[in-house]
Amino acid sequence: MPGPRGIVRIVITLLLVYSLLCFARAGRTLAEMERTAARLEEERELLEQEQAEWKLRLLQRDSPEQVEALARRELGMVMPGEIVFLFTQEEEANSVQTERDPLCRWK
Repeated sequence: MPGPRGIVRIVITLLLVYSLLCFARAGRTLAEMERTAARLEEERELLEQEQAEWKLRLLQRDSPEQVEALARRELGMVMPGEIVFLFTQEEEANSVQTERDPLCRWK
């Protein structure tokens, strides 16, 4: 049976081992938190870039050029005096055929 000094050594050794285990666990937790912080920082930067792009779009939305482009693209509108040509696929195929075969022009 160990004497009083042996018991003290065992208790100190156990406390030291327990402290090292706690320190290692804290180190792993800290490393994980640092990785999470880095990932969140990257995500924040991406979101700030996206926000800046949306702010720019919002500012450009009311510009006359953007309004005109939107009206032309989405609503099919044209300016007064402009002539619009609409081609069907059949007409496009015929025009390609005519360009290739000069005799087709005499039909």
